Amino acid sequence: MPRVPLTPINANIRHRRELTPYERGIIVGLSCGGVSLPEISRVTPTPTSTIHDTISKSTSRNDGESAPRSGRPKLLERYEERNILRLVRLHPKWTYKTLLKEAGLEVSHRTVYRVLKKHGIRNWLAKKRPELSPEVARTRLIWAREHANWTHEQWMNVIWSDECSVERGTGKDRQWCFRTPAQKWQPEMVQTYKKGKDILIII
Repeated sequence: MPRVPLTPINANIRHRRELTPYERGIIVGLSCGGVSLPEISRVTPTPTSTIHDTISKSTSRNDGESAPRSGRPKLLERYEERNILRLVRLHPKWTYKTLLKEAGLEVSHRTVYRVLKKHGIRNWLAKKRPELSPEVARTRLIWAREHANWTHEQWMNVIWSDECSVERGTGKDRQWCFRTPAQKWQPEMVQTYKKGKDILIII
């Protein structure tokens, strides 16, 4: 019960503290003996609102102990969380909208975000790298090994010419993917792009 403005404050009354089973037993005992709430408040001392709640909840408590707090109920069952993890591993570049639709869930993106974050998975912007076929990658590796021992003076005589063609409307939107930080360079997590031909000019 809130205090009436401008009335004296009882300095003996303790606020914002959970009562012990012993204190609750005293309050319930006094109430059963016919003592009024204001008198119990003066004797204990305890706010009358707390005394009222203690008496009303006395039948639901076990030896004056508070009932365990259950907390907020889970929005997703364990099998639903497992299904979310399975889908993002199979389809890392799905959007949240597609993921929720395919999983058959009616929860917010934030709920899915919390589930994934618990397992170290976030929705990251995909890393970009040139699109390389196995043959081109092998050729580049051979070239790099052949020039691995070049000196600084030799490289100072080199000019790189990067030839590329640009066609309007062929650009790609940036992709996002569900992954852990350690998975950023895995092939399925990367967004590739076509690169022009590099020409080495020695002067």
